[in-house]
Amino acid sequence: MSIDIFKRFHILLGLIILQTLSNPAFAVTFKVDEESGKFASAILIEEETGAILFEYNARVRRSPASTQKLLLQLVVMDVVAEGKYALSDEVHTSAWASNMGGSQVFLKQGEVFPLSEMMRAIVMASANDACVAVAEHIGGSADGFVDLMNGRATTLGLSDTRSINVHGLDDTPSADGNFTSAYDLSQIARALLTHQQILEWSAVRIEPFRDGEFTLYNTNRLLGKFQNLDGLKTGYTARAGYCLVATAQRRGMRLISVIMGSPAERTRDRETARLLSWGFNHFSKAPIVTVGEQFGEVTLEWGVDPKVGAVTADSATAVLTTPQRHRLNRQIELPAMQPAPVEAGQKLGELKISLGDSLLARIDLVADRSVGRMSLWEMFLSYF
Repeated sequence: MSIDIFKRFHILLGLIILQTLSNPAFAVTFKVDEESGKFASAILIEEETGAILFEYNARVRRSPASTQKLLLQLVVMDVVAEGKYALSDEVHTSAWASNMGGSQVFLKQGEVFPLSEMMRAIVMASANDACVAVAEHIGGSADGFVDLMNGRATTLGLSDTRSINVHGLDDTPSADGNFTSAYDLSQIARALLTHQQILEWSAVRIEPFRDGEFTLYNTNRLLGKFQNLDGLKTGYTARAGYCLVATAQRRGMRLISVIMGSPAERTRDRETARLLSWGFNHFSKAPIVTVGEQFGEVTLEWGVDPKVGAVTADSATAVLTTPQRHRLNRQIELPAMQPAPVEAGQKLGELKISLGDSLLARIDLVADRSVGRMSLWEMFLSYF
């Protein structure tokens, strides 16, 4: 019997803050001049594994500005995916929504658009009026939707995020305002990217709106300037500074960067491009072990066959530099002898894969086939 008949689990693993590895020769660093003030906090993660490749003040609470709209988008796309709402739903504009300031598409009271068009205006043009209209449609009121946003942050395990409003404007004193962190934004973005439609909207630079009477311009100026960048959200208020949550994909690896508190739009965009380039230039995502790889044999006591192969039950993927990948240590733990019989897929031991003092994967080693136990007559004959 083959191990293929047994259920496989795909374990996705990544390094956590490479700068903390015990052997400095393994580490690569992104240079930060703390006195330059180019950003207040930042983080870079790999989307699928969640590996943190770089962080700087990433857990410090800051005003999110319009990057808070990522949480609004996540709540909306979640309920659409659950079938509670549809992107074709008609969303009506209330008097309150039509009076929102800041970035907007100048919705008029009573104006109706499909939810998909409202979302496009939010994702591309950061429209505050569309945010309120959508929030009222799904949450019953803007305050009701704020509760949904805070609830979703809780389910993601985010302790440094609080929403006071749905659009991210700093319309309350700082002590009572919205806050989040670079780390929390990276986790919101990671959850949001499970909804492919968001990337289809956020990758578009210019789009007509209101039957061509209005044009949506994407606020993300890196679109078309940084290779394969296709999202996600900009933000600015005087309190927050210039912020950008960006994502790009190359060679099968998607990175998410967060820059918060830059002094200027160009600085924010330049540092985002520099951080993403650094990540793509130094790291790659690849398997460090695949399902069914053989790592030795185990002698069987009274087995009809004397030995059985020990193969990996799972696979594991890690985000590493090329030198780190060459320095991986594989520790095989198998018994000297195993009583027969054994069944295909039965655990025999473990494979541990580490880099320096960091354990990257712990994989079960299982029997590659079933082997029966000798009968009493066969045991007797084995003596001769």
